[in-house]
Amino acid sequence: MNFYFAPMESITMYPLRNIHKDMFGADISKYYSPFVTAAKSKHFKNREKNDILPIHNEPFAKDNDTSLVVQIMSGNSETFLWAAKEIAQLGYKELNLNLGCPASTVVNRHKGAGLLSDPDYLDSMLSEIFEAKEKTDELKDIDISIKTRLGVTDENEALKLMEIYAKYPISEMTVHARVKDDFYKNSPRLDAFCNSVKRYRECGGKALICYNGNIFSKKDYESTITLLEKEGIANEVSSMMLGRGLLENPALARELAGKEALAAPELKEYLTKLYAGYEEYIPEERNVIFKLLEHWAFIHTHFENCDKYLKAIRKARSKGEYLAAVRNMFASCKFK
Repeated sequence: MNFYFAPMESITMYPLRNIHKDMFGADISKYYSPFVTAAKSKHFKNREKNDILPIHNEPFAKDNDTSLVVQIMSGNSETFLWAAKEIAQLGYKELNLNLGCPASTVVNRHKGAGLLSDPDYLDSMLSEIFEAKEKTDELKDIDISIKTRLGVTDENEALKLMEIYAKYPISEMTVHARVKDDFYKNSPRLDAFCNSVKRYRECGGKALICYNGNIFSKKDYESTITLLEKEGIANEVSSMMLGRGLLENPALARELAGKEALAAPELKEYLTKLYAGYEEYIPEERNVIFKLLEHWAFIHTHFENCDKYLKAIRKARSKGEYLAAVRNMFASCKFK
């Protein structure tokens, strides 16, 4: 099984990706950038463009490493193809179309999961993208993958969507086992995921299949594999995308691969490197701390009886206060 690091807006930017790859990347086959918006103006936002520049992604820019995939947010073929050509010129070999983001600011612009509400339009958009791809020199050798959900409100919408996806030479299809209205709540709809994969193959779909949804531990992984085996599709799923699980446990993919569990010293080293990385990326000290607090919202689960120490980390307003609070957490709380 291959493991991927999911794209997470404002979180999985290059400081995190580079540090994670250096420390834990041996068990991650692909990292996905947060989406780059293909705007009508045909200009990237500076923050999004900087995030994918090769100069900021040195661990991925050596030895023809193709494990960094750029995700594109677009609501039509014209802007997608413009963005694809611009990004291909930076040396990327796979581009991922976001059909899964459930945020209302995205959906209301007929992008992300909003495209799933209009299957006919989505069909024509994909047709135009893949037809143009074959005629565009810059894109002929580029893989185009997608990340989708099971539908908008009803998981049965996935059956129609799979018929559409099967018509096109998509290189890989990541299916988040929820509908748009689920956002990130509730349990993944595993039965619907299995039915969608079966439907996709029945319709002749050839893409590799990646599962996405609530893999936080080895127990989650094994129970999901057991269900896939029961449904007879385990051999159809070649990879799993991990998101919040990797924020909680940066060594999760290593553990799922049957190797050693996360140790306290390496987590401490990881957090130290993250602070230094964010310090270069974010100008204000308080904002660096706020960025680290996004990680502590997940990481604190490794420490027993840590409420008092976590509160001190959250109250820190200077680098010195933050680092002292982190030292106290590691010194005073049992690591699990």
